[in-house]
Amino acid sequence: MYIEQSDIFKATDGGLKIILHYFPQAQSCVGRKGKKFKVRETEKTASATLKQLQDGNWVVTDFGGDQKPKNGIHICMEEEGIDFKEALELLGSRYGVSGETKFEILKPEISTRDAKPSENDGEWYFETRKDFTEFEIRTVLAEKVIPVLRDKEGRVIRDSSGIAAIDTDKVYKIFRRYYFYSLTSYSIVKNRKVITISATDKYPIYMWDEGDFKKIYQPLSPEKGRRFMYHGKRKSDFLHGLNVCNMAYEDLQESDDFGDDEEQTKSKKKKKLPEIIYCSGGSDALNLAMISYQVVWPNSETAKLTDKLFKKLQAICEKVMNMPDIDFTGKREAHRLGMEHLDLYTIMLPEDLRSFPDKRGNPSKDVRDYLKHFNYYDFKQLVRTAIPYRFWDEVHWVDKAGNWQSKFQEKNTRLYNFLTKNGFYRLENKNEKMGYIFIQIQDNIVREIEVNEVKTFINNFLENRYLDEGLRDVFYRSSQLKDASMSNLPMTEVDFTDYDKDTQFFFFENKTVEVCKESIKVHKLGEVQKYVWHDEVIEHRFKAQEPHFKVFKTEDDQWDIDILKFDNTFLNFLINTSRTHWRKELEDALEGKTAEEISKYKQENLFNIAGPNLDKEEILEQKHHLINKMYVLGYLLHRYKDPSRPWAIYTMDHRISDEGESHGGSGKSIAMGSVSKFMKSVTLRGRDPKMTENPHMYDRVTIHTDYILVDDANQYLKFDVFFSDITGNMIVNPKNNKSYEIPYEESPKFAFSSNFPLRNIDSSTLRRILYCVFSDYYHENKDGYFNESRNPREEFGKNILGPDYTAEEWNDFYNFMIQCCQLYMQHSKIDPPMENVEKRNLLGEMGPAFHEWGDTYLADRLNQFVVKKYAFEDYIKTSGSKWTSQKFTKSLRAWVRYYGYELDPEEFHNASGRIIRKIDINGVPTSMEMIYISSSGEEGTADAVPSENVPITPGNENLTPGDDKEALEAF
Repeated sequence: MYIEQSDIFKATDGGLKIILHYFPQAQSCVGRKGKKFKVRETEKTASATLKQLQDGNWVVTDFGGDQKPKNGIHICMEEEGIDFKEALELLGSRYGVSGETKFEILKPEISTRDAKPSENDGEWYFETRKDFTEFEIRTVLAEKVIPVLRDKEGRVIRDSSGIAAIDTDKVYKIFRRYYFYSLTSYSIVKNRKVITISATDKYPIYMWDEGDFKKIYQPLSPEKGRRFMYHGKRKSDFLHGLNVCNMAYEDLQESDDFGDDEEQTKSKKKKKLPEIIYCSGGSDALNLAMISYQVVWPNSETAKLTDKLFKKLQAICEKVMNMPDIDFTGKREAHRLGMEHLDLYTIMLPEDLRSFPDKRGNPSKDVRDYLKHFNYYDFKQLVRTAIPYRFWDEVHWVDKAGNWQSKFQEKNTRLYNFLTKNGFYRLENKNEKMGYIFIQIQDNIVREIEVNEVKTFINNFLENRYLDEGLRDVFYRSSQLKDASMSNLPMTEVDFTDYDKDTQFFFFENKTVEVCKESIKVHKLGEVQKYVWHDEVIEHRFKAQEPHFKVFKTEDDQWDIDILKFDNTFLNFLINTSRTHWRKELEDALEGKTAEEISKYKQENLFNIAGPNLDKEEILEQKHHLINKMYVLGYLLHRYKDPSRPWAIYTMDHRISDEGESHGGSGKSIAMGSVSKFMKSVTLRGRDPKMTENPHMYDRVTIHTDYILVDDANQYLKFDVFFSDITGNMIVNPKNNKSYEIPYEESPKFAFSSNFPLRNIDSSTLRRILYCVFSDYYHENKDGYFNESRNPREEFGKNILGPDYTAEEWNDFYNFMIQCCQLYMQHSKIDPPMENVEKRNLLGEMGPAFHEWGDTYLADRLNQFVVKKYAFEDYIKTSGSKWTSQKFTKSLRAWVRYYGYELDPEEFHNASGRIIRKIDINGVPTSMEMIYISSSGEEGTADAVPSENVPITPGNENLTPGDDKEALEAF
């Protein structure tokens, strides 16, 4: 069943009911112009508006999102995640709108018979109707241009259902003027068979008969390539409608009465038609002809308006006007024509038109669509205000001495129009003192410029066109090209959103790559209507490759990967940074081997994540680390901010060491820095201990920043300072300017690289973190801890992602990273193997002083009751720290978890969950809170110190086995 969108709008108050169904909070904005409402709960400030268009339909514009007006059907599609047809069906069911069976009739009737002797192969035959049916008229013409019948008093004649009667005589007259006919059928003789294609009541077929050739038009064909067919020899520069314009011009001359004086007739200037509108196709042209405009249109999409044809049109009209579509292709072609013919006036349809879907659910784009929603008067204003690209006039006059004078004069409005058509605008930038920057948009690439570049562009344009020296002098001297006047350039809003929840685009010199969960598509430049900063266009000629890897789960639900490309330098680098068991594989397992055997093994397994010297579990652990790194990179490359995935990346070393000891050199900064090859990024110096105290920490961050790397974060980084910026809106406070807010959806993603674990980890921290762990395969040999030093530069013979990378290596890198982006889209969160991560976090929680103290004091007192107060006092005395008991307890728990022990087994608890025992203090039985560390649970690490059950408190022998009801207050 097919449901008309117009019926949906009628049933829902122009879509208002649909909008309020999804956004009930918008009710307060009905009838209140400019009032905003929130479309996301995470918003601090409302950013969406509700507006009723001229046709009565309502739209929502989300200025915190993609900023495109969306009607109720669009919102249903977006909120439900369905396509246009599905949305019509859902809304039809919800609001009681029934449809009609329609799809089976969208085709002509086709029949075949044997050819007669007189019918020769290659011949075509056409059967035309005498007139047009009402359905045929409404298929070609927009509702608001169809002439209606009126009675003698001027009232519209309507049928019993209230529908206005069509003035068919006027329609026929104009259609015949442009040789436009309705066909009952056309037949083609081929291989002694006559194939006849016949129209039906619901599938019209039309024809323009231009004598030498005929153009067949089937507007309802589901196949776009079959909507037009040609018969006969057609000229490439043929203009439909030109002969009609010529006849109108001649009629205009005959209507002017010059009298009998032949000399007066010769001197009289001929009249011209007011305008001729150059249309992109015959349908648009017929609609404009119906409201009394003179029109022409080319013979095909590839035909060009040559200079010869343009001059022919100029000779018979005051203004040659172009009527382009407002889709990407239409605008591009309009600009090309405007630059070729500077005196060509361009009629621009309003961008609001694109908020109306056509019958196929696509945004409306042409004048026929426009005349469905706007009237003749609206279009007349577009014609009246159209201007050409030529931005100067030549003024002529006779001076007092009778001499002929002339000069060139700037036309300010046309100048700014010319500049905007060539992509020059102002763009809001709250980091700038003026509040904006100057930009130039070329195709879909945006570049920030200085004002003097505008002047250079104008001067180069005039010079390259070999225009008069006097004209060029005017613009060299012009004040209209100085800073103050350039503020007249219009502000524009550029949608740099090159992603959505399921898609990410990447822009290269020669291609645009579209990444989705199920596919990676490569487009030609200009095919995708997305905008990107000039410095985000990757300077590489991309060539798509087959997958470099395959990630999957094993039967026992463990992550696994097959490496499919073995010569990718960057992938091999990541493999080695994931080899957490390299010492066993490359040192321990090779002891006793000959130098030749060792060299052979290392060479054969130089970049092998699954070396044969490792067991299955060790291999799977290393693969898991590699998959996690690839997932992390993919997460950072996908710029969509999913509120359910509000993660910052925290990269750390796999090697466990005492808190405060820094290793580094493991490749974290190289890996995290690789993301900046794809997007605008800002790097913060994490070693600066006062970084988080700087109120202008984000001074270099703008609304266009996609990625922030806090590199080499120091040991005491206050991670909680970043909480709100990671999961909410970001406040940017530029120097010498007002602070402003970047909505969560547009704020950058964060990554941290550090040689230290996070401190003070709690649930708020954990939900914001996606860890990434790097092995110490690459390392410096400090204090002889390793057998040798190893770094990527020596291993690969070049710097990773450095200037000596070849084009092939860059292509490998970009393909791999794009495939990582797809990997992220395909899976939920992939953490690394967490054992060492958790141990490093525990070291951070307890601190080095407590760790050292615990390995002596607590390790000697396992499996026995210890007075908590005495332990606390001993730590304070030994370390010299000024800790609270709460901090001591937190570190105690971290130490116990680190070694896999159990703290305060439940069997010893009293009713309040504490361990209370009596001890003899100077002969007085006293209730004291105890701690008990049991080593009988899970095995600790090899570093654990065994307990010797040494009593530590006086009167230990007097401990009683039962609980005391009178527990002491917590100290």
